[in-house]
Amino acid sequence: MAALLLSALLPLAAAVPCVQFDASFNLYAFGGENDVSLGAASSWSSPSPTTLSTTNRPPWTGNQTQCFLSQSNNAMYVYGGDASDLSSIYIYDFAANSWTVQATSGAPATLGNSRSSAVLDHDTNVIYTIIGAGQSMYQLDLGSVTNTASGTAAWSLVESPSFTTTNYDVTAALAANHIMYFGVPDTAAGSANVFVIHYAYFQPEVQAFPTTGSGSAFPDTVGQAVSLPTSENSTPYQMLFVPEDFSGAYLVSHWTDLGNYSITSDSPMDLSLINSTQAFPTPSSKDTNAAYACSDSACVQVDSTGDIYYITDAVSNYTVSSSATWSKMSYALTLSSSSSATGAASGTDAASGTATATGSGSAKAGSSTTKSSTSASGSSTAAASAAGRLGIRTDILGFTVGVAALVAATLL
Repeated sequence: MAALLLSALLPLAAAVPCVQFDASFNLYAFGGENDVSLGAASSWSSPSPTTLSTTNRPPWTGNQTQCFLSQSNNAMYVYGGDASDLSSIYIYDFAANSWTVQATSGAPATLGNSRSSAVLDHDTNVIYTIIGAGQSMYQLDLGSVTNTASGTAAWSLVESPSFTTTNYDVTAALAANHIMYFGVPDTAAGSANVFVIHYAYFQPEVQAFPTTGSGSAFPDTVGQAVSLPTSENSTPYQMLFVPEDFSGAYLVSHWTDLGNYSITSDSPMDLSLINSTQAFPTPSSKDTNAAYACSDSACVQVDSTGDIYYITDAVSNYTVSSSATWSKMSYALTLSSSSSATGAASGTDAASGTATATGSGSAKAGSSTTKSSTSASGSSTAAASAAGRLGIRTDILGFTVGVAALVAATLL
């Protein structure tokens, strides 16, 4: 009984924040006590957050939550946002400022083992995910869903990957109707494995992405990856890849003519950029559990403490700006000071256990505090401020553990 009490009291769930853009590239931040709109890039240096609707919003308790922009529908789909109900997809309608919950059927037991394990295809509105080591690819067809929930969407098995997924934290992003998998074990640096969406198969050969300029090839390691949408609302052609060791960051470009792969005359980018890698400024917060989102020219990071970093005018004409740098926003999502949960947390989101969490947003003057990195490489800029925001939660944890120990001693 004492062991049962300890197992029930120890896990405390914290909100897992994310950021995303609407179809007009206005920025939003989610996962605090209040979800907020932060406006266009021109306002981020002095943000004026607008609080969003809370009705039917997710509890933000999943371990590997992802937030996808459905650009054609001006909607966001939240995947894995509720640890007690991973089968549901939460849909936020940017224009209406409203949430609805999409029911699904046939969901796999887990949704993935990273915050880049799933991808929403721009053209078909289908979510694809490899759910973990030794697992197959699954898809969720949201083709009949737009900016609000509709009926019940069905999960289905696609096929097993052509590459090994043992000890692989899936790191995927979309470009030109292909899903690129970074960091697959024993893949050459500067190369990625490929799933071809329109033909539903894993390409046998890896795709090489030679570097431009004096940059180096991206390493064969996992991390985070996210697509850059286009202003024309076409399928994305570029991806930001951030390795987990933060040894660099990379803008990876991919384009093909879907009708004839040998044709390049209608390429939207300079031919030298097709299937290329460009060096990109490394994010400020070295947090392996951070979430990322990009517009056609800017990228944003929210780390696991709620701090938000941004880089504007980073990409123009598919080329990285040499002068672009990351900045810390004066507004942050303040995560919960008290949470409760049942069920053990793990690196993979599983459809079991329940959890609740809340948080708050706050404006903060620039902070120079630091924290220990969650990456293997070292330090990060962000969490003495997080310690302040989470201090009460730490006290609660100590108190509950003490109570549990006292009860255990009494029972023994």
